[in-house]
Amino acid sequence: MTNATSFLGCVAAVILLQCIPALRANVRCYRCLIAMPVVNYDNETIRLCKDFDYSDKFIVDCPFSTFCMKKTVSAKIPYPINGTMRGCASQKEKHHNYLNKQWQVEYTVEDPYEEGCSHLDDKGARSTTAQFCYCKGDLCNTTGALAATPVFYIISAVIVVLSMSIGV
Repeated sequence: MTNATSFLGCVAAVILLQCIPALRANVRCYRCLIAMPVVNYDNETIRLCKDFDYSDKFIVDCPFSTFCMKKTVSAKIPYPINGTMRGCASQKEKHHNYLNKQWQVEYTVEDPYEEGCSHLDDKGARSTTAQFCYCKGDLCNTTGALAATPVFYIISAVIVVLSMSIGV
């Protein structure tokens, strides 16, 4: 194996390791809302999903989440109205512990979701339907895009190693 091939193999391994979400502490997701909130307490930039274009301006870092979320809502009042919302899945849990004669606030990241989509079943009581989709992996909360799963990364690594060993 030449020095150039060895160097390219190391570069490919570093890039691959950076791409695997499980090796990082958090996930990045697309974030946008259906409508502007009445109050913006955090004074953060709000982007609407009607303007969603997969660009970097919609990407957010999710320090307290291991899942991305996409919620699709459909209402029939009096005609169909559809909307999509994207963001970090809500997993941050706040706890209060009494330690050294004072209350301490601690946060944990819960893992209540499974990958996949589920429909809100209202048994026909309302005219609104909602679908909630949760996924693991950077920027996986897109429409119609293949989510990057661990299997995807393993197959990519095998392809890189095989191509290096046969000298492609």
